[in-house]
Amino acid sequence: MEKFFKNALKVSIASLVISITLYIVIIAFFLLSVVTANIFGTVIKIIVPILILVTILGFIYSFFIKDKQKIPFLTLHFVSLCALSFGIYLAVSFQGFAP
Repeated sequence: MEKFFKNALKVSIASLVISITLYIVIIAFFLLSVVTANIFGTVIKIIVPILILVTILGFIYSFFIKDKQKIPFLTLHFVSLCALSFGIYLAVSFQGFAP
């Protein structure tokens, strides 16, 4: 485990894979939310904080990559943070419209 966290590229790749996997889980539960709306709310309350932490960890570790791969990983993690922020903004904005 100690060697894993010393290699910034491996941590950034793992963070990106976990983020993409969690996005897929959120989309899958959203598509199935017609049947199970309560489960979707519970899953969102669990997955979104994990997704935020993993994305921030990957973004921070992307600064320590020393190859030419630094810019793409910084960009991908930044886009992920922007998508999360926009999704949270939409959820808070439209909270009053749902019954």
